[in-house]
Amino acid sequence: MRPHLWLTAVRAMRRLIPSRWWMRPPFLPVPDREYVRFRLLTAVGADGSTAADPADLIEWLAWCRHWPCAAAVQPSHDAGDPEPAPLRR
Repeated sequence: MRPHLWLTAVRAMRRLIPSRWWMRPPFLPVPDREYVRFRLLTAVGADGSTAADPADLIEWLAWCRHWPCAAAVQPSHDAGDPEPAPLRR
């Protein structure tokens, strides 16, 4: 069930909802079919006719959950430094 990923899943679903969805048929907040097909193709190589593996979805949600942490780190100026330097404000 992974309840720690529920909020991440809701946020991800919200980002997929097209703007002004209520103005276009089918008048539901669902992403464009071609966009979903493209995302499946780029993510797992599927042609969009089959669903992605649930394990892939969980892995993607875990990645999304930790992405803000990764974005808060910038690369070090020293090419020999294996650890990135934290952002300075």
